[in-house]
Amino acid sequence: MENKPNKKAWHQKLKQFDWIVLGCIIVLSLLLGSLLVRGEQVPLQVSYFSWEGKKVGVQDRTFNLKFNRPVNQDSVEKNLTIDPPLPGRITWQGKTLIYTLNDPPIYGTNYQIKLQNAQRSYDENTIEPFVSLFTTRDRVLAYIGIEKEERGRLILYNITDINQPKKTILTPRDLVVTNFKIYPNSEQIIFSAFEPSLRTQGITKQELYAVTTGFNISPSINPSQRAGRLKRILDANDYQNLSFDLSKNGKTIIVWRINNKNQADSSLWIIPEEEKPRSLGIPGSNFVISPDGKRLAVAQQGGIRIVPLGSDAGSSQILSNYEKTLGFSQNGEKLLLVKDNVDYTRSLVLINKDGEKQELLRTPYPIIDCEFEPREKQNIYCLKTDLIQGENGQYHEEPFLSVVNLKTKTDLPLLALPNYRDVVLSMSPDGVALLFDQVVTTVPQSEYDLLTSEKQAIADGQLWLLPLPELEGAKKSIKIQPQELTTGFKPQWLP
Repeated sequence: MENKPNKKAWHQKLKQFDWIVLGCIIVLSLLLGSLLVRGEQVPLQVSYFSWEGKKVGVQDRTFNLKFNRPVNQDSVEKNLTIDPPLPGRITWQGKTLIYTLNDPPIYGTNYQIKLQNAQRSYDENTIEPFVSLFTTRDRVLAYIGIEKEERGRLILYNITDINQPKKTILTPRDLVVTNFKIYPNSEQIIFSAFEPSLRTQGITKQELYAVTTGFNISPSINPSQRAGRLKRILDANDYQNLSFDLSKNGKTIIVWRINNKNQADSSLWIIPEEEKPRSLGIPGSNFVISPDGKRLAVAQQGGIRIVPLGSDAGSSQILSNYEKTLGFSQNGEKLLLVKDNVDYTRSLVLINKDGEKQELLRTPYPIIDCEFEPREKQNIYCLKTDLIQGENGQYHEEPFLSVVNLKTKTDLPLLALPNYRDVVLSMSPDGVALLFDQVVTTVPQSEYDLLTSEKQAIADGQLWLLPLPELEGAKKSIKIQPQELTTGFKPQWLP
C-alpha cells in the first residue's frame, strides 16, 4: 500500500519564502476584490471641467471634460448641451472629451454646460448628471479722454452692463497719452505719452510706458495688481519715439525712433519680451507686426518690405508697388495691403503666406483702414472715402464704412461717416461689434491742444458702438444705427 504524505509533512516542506509569497497573493486578491466592489459604488461622472469658474476670452478656444471611467462617447456627444449655444467640434483622448469652438464666445455672457442621460460604456445605465457655469470676459474698451479730468488720459470703459457702464482712469494727470496698444491678457496696456510741461516739444519727448488695468485673467497663476500701476519701457533721452506697434501675442514691440543728435539716424527698433531694445537698421513709419511677432511688414519707397524677426521666420522679401500695410489676419497667414495702380486707382489686396494675391476691390479714393471679422472669417470691414458733392456744388471726400466679402469680392456699403477723415476703427474680439470715433478738429492754437495723427487740434470727439448686422443673403445697402457711448477718441477693445 502506497504511503501518502500527511498534511503535517506537506507543511514542513514549504519554505519560509513560499509562505511570504502565498500571503502576498492572498492580501492582493482581497484588496483587488475590495477595489472592484468600491469602484462599482463610485458613480461614473465628470471628474474635471477645464473652464470651471473661469472667465474665458478669444484666446480660449478649447475646453476638456474628463470622466472617471470609460463612457459611451456617442451618448455623451448627443446629450451635451451649452446654453446659449456655442457651436464646436468634439474629439476624444481616452476618457477625455475635447471641445473646440467654431467661433469666439460672446463677451459679457454667462454660459451653462449640461450633460444628462449619457450612458456608461458597458451597459445602458446613465452616468451622473453634470451641470456647470462659465463666463466670458467683460465688454471693455479703452480710449483717450477729451473732457475735464479725462483730458489726455487713458480711460477704461466697461460696458458689460450698458445701462450702468463703469469708467476707470489709468494714467496720471502729468502724462498726455498719444497712442496705446493692449496686451492679449488685458492685464496691461502699453502707451506713448509726454509730460504736459513739454507740450511745446510734444511728440519728440514722448516716452513708452506700461500700465496695469486691474484685470486678472489667471488669479491662480499671477497675483492681482491694482489698476494704474506704471512702468517706463523706453525713455526719450537719446531718441524720439514717434510710433510703435505690439504683436498680438504681446511678446514683441516695434518702435520708430529718430536720433536726437542726428535726424538722419531714423530706424525701427525691436523690444523682444524681457530683452533690451535694439535697432533693426530699417527706416519706416508705416508698419505692422504679425500676430506671432516673427514678421514685420514695412512700407518703404516702391513697395512693402517683409522683414523676418527670427531665424525661423523665413527670408526677407519686397512687394513692389504697394502703398501701405493694413494688417495681418488673426492667424497671421494673410496680409492686407493697399496697392497703387498705373491708372491712379488703389486696390485692396490680400496676400497669403504662399505669396498668392487676391484683389478684393479697386477704388479711385483712399482706403484708410480695414479690420478682419474674427467669427466667420469671410468678411473685412473697411473704412474708405467717397467723393461727395456738397450744397455749394464743390466735391469733398467723405469717409464711409463698408464690408468686403472675401469669397464673392462684393463691397457692401454700411454707414457714412461725414465731416471727418481720420476715423479709428476697432473690431470687438468676439466679432459682434465695431468701435469707431468721430472728432471735430480745428487749427492748432495752443500747446495744450490734443492732436490727431494729422496734427489737427481736437475740439470735440465722440465714441460710437456699431452692432454688426447679419450679412448672409444681403445684396444691397443695410441700414444700421450706431450707439453713442461717450466722449473721447482712439477707442480700442480689450482682447
